[in-house]
Amino acid sequence: MLEHGINTYKEDTSIVSVKTAAVGIPFFIGAWPCHTGKGYTGKPQYVTSFSEGRELGGYSAEWRTAEGKPKWSLCQALYAHFVLMAMSPAVFYNIFDPAKHKKTVPETEYAVTDHAVLLDSDTIDSEKLMVKAGENTLVRDVDFEAFYNGKGFCIELLEDGGSYGAETLSVAYETADLSSITAEDVELAVEAVEMCGSVAGVVPDLICAPGWSSDPTVAAVMAAKAPSINGIFRGKAVVDIDSSKNGASDYSRVLAVKNGGGFTSEDMIVCWPMVKSGDYLFDLSVIVCGMIAKVDSGNADCPYESPSNKDLAITGTVNAEGEEINITLPQADMLSITDGVVTVLNNNGWVLWGNYLACFPKISDVAKMFICTSRTQDWLCNTFVNTYRQYIDKPLNPPLRDAIINSFNIWLSGLTAEGKLYGGEIEYRSELNPVTSLMEGKFRLDTKAASPVPAQRIDMHIEYSVDMLEAAMNS
Repeated sequence: MLEHGINTYKEDTSIVSVKTAAVGIPFFIGAWPCHTGKGYTGKPQYVTSFSEGRELGGYSAEWRTAEGKPKWSLCQALYAHFVLMAMSPAVFYNIFDPAKHKKTVPETEYAVTDHAVLLDSDTIDSEKLMVKAGENTLVRDVDFEAFYNGKGFCIELLEDGGSYGAETLSVAYETADLSSITAEDVELAVEAVEMCGSVAGVVPDLICAPGWSSDPTVAAVMAAKAPSINGIFRGKAVVDIDSSKNGASDYSRVLAVKNGGGFTSEDMIVCWPMVKSGDYLFDLSVIVCGMIAKVDSGNADCPYESPSNKDLAITGTVNAEGEEINITLPQADMLSITDGVVTVLNNNGWVLWGNYLACFPKISDVAKMFICTSRTQDWLCNTFVNTYRQYIDKPLNPPLRDAIINSFNIWLSGLTAEGKLYGGEIEYRSELNPVTSLMEGKFRLDTKAASPVPAQRIDMHIEYSVDMLEAAMNS
C-alpha cells in the first residue's frame, strides 16, 4: 500500500436494516384436483391469485363428500382467501396424488350428445382410458379428443374419425378416490411447512387444514408444529371444532368438545361454527386466516390488531349438516370470553367475534391469551431471526453485539411511535452472559416489549341530573 496519497476502506455498516418477517400468510393443507391442473402434489405452492391457484391445482366446488367428509378442501381455501376475503398470498400443500389415490371405473355405456360424452371432473386422464363405439376400440387423436373443459372431462368425437355419428360410447377409465386419504396423511403433511422457506420463498405463520383440523390428533400436530417452524420461526395453528351431529352441532356442546378434544394450546386459534356465503359452506378457520391477513395487511404487515369485530362477507352460520345456527350476543360472548373460541356474530352485519387463543381461560398471561399480543410476540421473534441470523459465525465482539442492539432498538422505537407497541427495548446484561457461555460463542440479549391489548369492554355510566332539570325549568 502506498504511504503517500489517499486511500479508502469499506467497513460493515454499524446499523443493520431490519428485515421484517412475513406475517398473515396461511399454509393450507388438503387436496385439490391437480389432475385437472398442472399436477403438483407433495410440494408447497406459493399462490398469489385465484386464477393462478386454479391453474396450478385445478378447481372444483365439491369441497366435501355427500357424507360431509373433506374432499377438494384446498379449493375451499382458494376461494375463501382470494375471492371471499380478497387476500394474497397463500401457500398450498396438496396431499392428493392422482397416481396413488384412484380407482378404476369399469366399461360403462354413455349417450353421446353433440358428438361428445362428458364425464365428471374426477376422471383422471391416464393410459387406462378406453373408448369404444360398439365393438370398435377408438384411437385417441384419430377418432376422438379428450380434455378438461371446466365442466368435466370431455370425450369429443372427431369428424374425420370412423365413429363421428355414434349415438353411444362405452368408456372405461380411472377416477380420483380420496377415501384412502387419512388424518395421518394430513398430520405428515404438516411437516411440509418446513419446506416453504426454501421452496416457496416465505415462511407462513398460519397453519390451516380445513375439514381435517376438527380431528383432535390433527389439531394437536398442527399446534405442536406452529411454534417451531424450521426450528426457529413461530406461528399459529388455526383449527375448527367439529360441528357435526357427533360434535358441537349447537352452542351448548362447544366447550365440552373443545376441552374433550384437547383444543387448549396457546399456539392454537379455535373456530366454531361453519359459515355460509350464498350456497357455499366454509370451515370458519379459512375465513379467520383471511381476516387475519386482511387486518395485518391494513396495518403495514404488523399483527398488533385483533381480527375480532371486523366485517365478514358471509350470509349465515351453520353446522356441518348445513343447518342454520343462531348465535346471540350473550352466547357469542360466552364462546369467546369463557370458552376461548373465535366465533361470528350478526351485529347489524356479520363480524368475527373473539380475541382469545385456545389456552384461555386456563392461561391468563396477557402475552399468551390474546391472539394479537401473542402473534405480535411471534412476529418480533421471527423478525429478529430473519434479520440477525446473517450474523451467525461472525466474530463475537462488541461491534457485532452493538449493531444488533442499536438497530433492533431503533426498529422497536419506530413501532412504538406508530402506536403498534406500548414500548420495546433490547439490551445486553453482563450478569446473564457468563464468561463460560462467551467462550463457547454464545451470548444472550433480553427484550421487553408490550403490544396493545384489545379494548374488549367500554363502560359508560349515566346519571340523571336533577340540577339540569331544575336549571331548565327555571330558565
